[in-house]
Amino acid sequence: MTETKRIATYCGIAAPVVTLGAILLATFVAPPETFTWRTRALSDMGRYGAPTFPLFNGGLIVGGLIGFPFAWRLWTASRNRLERAGIVLLAVTVLGQIGVGIFFLEHTAIYLDRSFHAVAALSVFGVAPFAGWVYGAGAALAGDRRLAVPSILIGLVHPLAWAVWIGSLDGGADTDTWFAVPEFIAAVAFGGWVLLLAVTIASRHDDPGWSAR
Repeated sequence: MTETKRIATYCGIAAPVVTLGAILLATFVAPPETFTWRTRALSDMGRYGAPTFPLFNGGLIVGGLIGFPFAWRLWTASRNRLERAGIVLLAVTVLGQIGVGIFFLEHTAIYLDRSFHAVAALSVFGVAPFAGWVYGAGAALAGDRRLAVPSILIGLVHPLAWAVWIGSLDGGADTDTWFAVPEFIAAVAFGGWVLLLAVTIASRHDDPGWSAR
């Protein structure tokens, strides 16, 4: 069981690296007619027929699948109901990430008559900040400032990024203008939070020598 927990913790380190790495790599290799930071959403790189279709969607799906074992490990290390509620929201966010990859833009051209892309995306960007706030409140209740403060602050990054983006739009601006920027900031915030949790669990429980490296 000890080795299983250690592997699950390392999944929490690998998951954001795989996910964010795939997204970032896709932005570099995507041709400008399918993606630019100024005119497109990140999901346009996963649109059916886009050259980055397998890289973008594959990164989301694989990264999400790797993340699930860590959600279990985090649950086993939880100390109260608030932390567990935050972990459930974290798992919902990861499930939404996988959903974005499965229900990519224009997936209706291949399967299903109804698009579920927006629902999947909302369960990522809408749920992620609450996961941080709720888990952070649970950590605060447990007297763990090392996790409570960054969890709550990182959760604030999400609405702030969207608020700044909305404030930057003028009356005639297309809502796709720079839309990928707050999306990417939110993705980095969530991935960074998961990485923080994983490194903390590793140093405290599964790999005490981690902090000395």
